[in-house]
Amino acid sequence: MKKMILSALMMVMTLSAFAQSAYICDNSGSPTNIRNAPNGKVVQTLQDVDGGYVVDLIEAKNNWWKIDPAVEIYGDVDEDEALVKLKGSKTGYWVHYSVLQFTIAGERANVLRTKPSRKAPAINIEGSYLAEIELRPLEISGKWIKVVTTDKRYTGWMPIDKICSNPLTTCP
Repeated sequence: MKKMILSALMMVMTLSAFAQSAYICDNSGSPTNIRNAPNGKVVQTLQDVDGGYVVDLIEAKNNWWKIDPAVEIYGDVDEDEALVKLKGSKTGYWVHYSVLQFTIAGERANVLRTKPSRKAPAINIEGSYLAEIELRPLEISGKWIKVVTTDKRYTGWMPIDKICSNPLTTCP
């Protein structure tokens, strides 16, 4: 029993350590589906808003990302913050990577690597120091996240602690 409790505690601590903010930016023109599992039943939809929705991600599985239900989701609607409460699932809330995005800029734009290692060769993104680079998360390996630019020109790995939904104001 003690081992089971310790294992559960370690798993929660691992997931909590991963939690990172990202935007749901679905440009399809239709509502974004939130599902109860990867490829599961749609339990909620989010209407398209200009600024997107800020979510905290806590897990990845086969191109699907789990949203932390304990963290409030905000969407920018006509410059007013709108709170979205997740409901309708006992197994979690999942969204496909294709609607997720975060941005890197300045020095952060130089952190992409060919492999999940600080010793791996860097990927040079043209004009990255002066521009904001929009990325979509693909997968996780330890404390590294594989990303692709929204224009799909560059794919690489970066430390999870370097991602942020808004690098110009909220990144450490």
